[in-house]
Amino acid sequence: MNYAVIGAGKMGGALVRGMLASGLTTGDRVTVSAKTLESAEKSASALGVKSAASNAEALRDSEIVFLCVKPAQAAAVVSSVAPELEGKLLISIVAGIRSEELFQAAQGKARVIRSMPNTAVRLRKGITALAPHPSSTQADLQAASAIFSSVGSALVVREDDLDAVTAVSGSGPAFALLMLEAMAQGGIDGGLEPEIAKTLAAGALAAAAALVNETGETPLALRAEITSPAGTTAAGLGVLEEKGFPGIVRDSIRAARNRSIELSAPKTEQ
Repeated sequence: MNYAVIGAGKMGGALVRGMLASGLTTGDRVTVSAKTLESAEKSASALGVKSAASNAEALRDSEIVFLCVKPAQAAAVVSSVAPELEGKLLISIVAGIRSEELFQAAQGKARVIRSMPNTAVRLRKGITALAPHPSSTQADLQAASAIFSSVGSALVVREDDLDAVTAVSGSGPAFALLMLEAMAQGGIDGGLEPEIAKTLAAGALAAAAALVNETGETPLALRAEITSPAGTTAAGLGVLEEKGFPGIVRDSIRAARNRSIELSAPKTEQ
């Protein structure tokens, strides 16, 4: 299988690195393109893959194409290479652009799957939601799942769910990092060295995620196990609940989801 990556930025580069590291493919089967040949060559050199002078050239020998450009450019880029997309699988990681819009931009020539990976794919610990367009096949979905499993894990959702996925999984790490930052600062306020406070805060959030993922228990049940009556955890949780922390987090998810809905709404002609 040969792959083309249109727009080998951070996320596109992370995908390529994961695919190569997992043995899913080799550098001679991946071609990247960018706004300029110089940029494409720089990315290709860093990743150990091939570069192309244009998007059309990158697509020429590929079966699977990753669209990793900015949302404002996505439809125009796909439209410009529509003839070269004939019979190919187009996997978009572009937020806010629905698969039907990409399918139409490709003049119905490509099979489309929309994905929403999160930033941890750079560490091969990401989670990616896949939403297949009706044009795609079961084999296409299996191929996409294998690719994104090489940089973490993958699950299949309805495209209508991607706005919520974006809020929880795409934006969520930033929300968690804000909490990590605040926890670390609390440790510093209590006398800890900044580096020690940051390490402990990161370890606490990593421990919480590991407990949920590896025990199969609910966050509520796990929290109850950690919380002793009248203990230190209960004292801290009491403040969070008094300040409305759960509601604030839910409101942040709602705001991110609503913004995703706005971004993916059909664009009206001016």
